[in-house]
Amino acid sequence: MKVLNISLEKKLFQNDSTSQQRVLGYGGLFARFDLIVLTGRGFQVLKFTNIDIYPTSSLNKLFYLFDAYFLGKKVINKYKHDIISAQDPFEMGFIAWLLAKKLGIKLQIQIHGDYFGSGYWRKEVLLNRLKYYLGCFIIKKADSIRVVSNRTKDSLIKMGILSDKITVVPIFTEAISKKLEVREKKNDERFVFLTAGRLVPVKNIGLQIKAIEEIAKKYPAVELWIVGDGPERKEYELQIAGHKLEKNIKLLGWKNNLDEYYNQADVFVLTSNYEGWGLVAIEAASFGLPIIMTDVGCAGEIIKDGESGIVIPVGGERGLKKTMVELIENEELRKRLGQNALTAVSSLPDQEQSWQLYKKSLEKAFE
Repeated sequence: MKVLNISLEKKLFQNDSTSQQRVLGYGGLFARFDLIVLTGRGFQVLKFTNIDIYPTSSLNKLFYLFDAYFLGKKVINKYKHDIISAQDPFEMGFIAWLLAKKLGIKLQIQIHGDYFGSGYWRKEVLLNRLKYYLGCFIIKKADSIRVVSNRTKDSLIKMGILSDKITVVPIFTEAISKKLEVREKKNDERFVFLTAGRLVPVKNIGLQIKAIEEIAKKYPAVELWIVGDGPERKEYELQIAGHKLEKNIKLLGWKNNLDEYYNQADVFVLTSNYEGWGLVAIEAASFGLPIIMTDVGCAGEIIKDGESGIVIPVGGERGLKKTMVELIENEELRKRLGQNALTAVSSLPDQEQSWQLYKKSLEKAFE
């Protein structure tokens, strides 16, 4: 099978990056596995044994889709691909659909977020509502669909998509292969809640800041570590300063490796309004951390309420405060949830199994 992908992952051009290594692994499964990446100027074509990675080298973002379409025609005609895969069901999915239709090849769509099941995503900005309708059109044209969670699969089935078209391929992370043990509480007066992600409205980290404001009155040694960066940072800085929480809340910025933070934290918290999977929660669980998360992504599938974590309603401020206090006070509960979370993530597919699931998703297009 010869596969062409349309992607946004500029890290594919970084030698030895996780993204590039993942693609090289996929290349071992197919006769060809080529990629077109939507980029600006300054990127060069990379060639491997049976993989070419092409930048669109567009003048600006307005030209991304045009450049991807014409480059896609050229590459497909050169290598005679059997199937084209798009990283999302929106703009890239539209270009992939046009190419598949024009050149008579199969179409796979990848869905990494719960765009069709979560009302929060559609309400976030007007553009998302328009993208939703485009996505509904595109996924119904797909010959096969890859999703990252059963939650997303269920959302598509409710829309009338045939189950047989859909393959669930959870996002693989190296963390689950480390076989870590649940850590005992350190001799440390601090109690650290950790969160990580882009500082954008969808992550709703402000909910955690409000919770800490109340909790710190009773537990002055409590801390919230926020790892990540983004447009909401200034707002959070003002919120923290306004409530004099500088000793309790640390904005740590973007970090490439979170291992040391997972190792120092007592509880991991994820309060997103929607997620496709929630990779950081999976990583935290692989370190034996008890998890508090909203009912999004892998909640209910890997992080099960009262078993391998505590799942709260989206936007549930009262439930978050109550659960955070409960975990501060109950060491035995923390240890049990952490152990069960570690057990749950150990059941996820390893890298080889993930590759095979990805291959199966593409093969479904020909059934």
